[in-house]
Amino acid sequence: MFTLHNGNNLEILPSLPKVDFVITDPPYGINKAEWDGEFPTAWYQVCKQLAKTIIIITGSSQLKITIPLVGEDFVDVIAARNLNGMTFSPLGFGNWLAAVVAGEKTKQGVTFFEFVVKGEMPNHPSPKPIDYMRKLIARCTEPGDIILDPFMGSGTTGVACIELGRRFIGIELSAEYFSMAESRIKLAALQPSLYTPSNKACSGQEPLAERFSNFD
Repeated sequence: MFTLHNGNNLEILPSLPKVDFVITDPPYGINKAEWDGEFPTAWYQVCKQLAKTIIIITGSSQLKITIPLVGEDFVDVIAARNLNGMTFSPLGFGNWLAAVVAGEKTKQGVTFFEFVVKGEMPNHPSPKPIDYMRKLIARCTEPGDIILDPFMGSGTTGVACIELGRRFIGIELSAEYFSMAESRIKLAALQPSLYTPSNKACSGQEPLAERFSNFD
């Protein structure tokens, strides 16, 4: 199940039902595109009325504004290492993403994973790799959960939700990116689900002992 909205999230959010998680990748305010002039903050308080847990994906340099945004709601950071790509950072090049967890704790597990950039990337200035979104969603949520992304962009969060048996609500201001996201999510809905109870990689149920076996 998915529901998509094209418009201003501050206008749409008050009309939405309660959800299990907000997982989003808001503009960083680093002028990467014309809509990336500032880091938005007003949405956070509105989303707190809808979800008990909010997960904000951000670059390492943006932690200095993301953590103050969530304030006392801060729980932890889930770090993810990019094995075959890099981004710019204040000190040069970086190869990791941060996901700031706020509100209620997610299920217990490791706070680090690795991902790769593979397949065709959507035509968007800052798309998140599908491998990253699958692993973050599987790590933090359960099948059947409702996940809201108020900054949907090209729809990668929605695609990963559909693939993993989660329900999705997305909001995107740009008509161009909304159309792109809608097409990608509808296509994902036509494909077989990646989630099965026995699929440890997708269900996030891999025993911790197995994850740490390489450190013996």
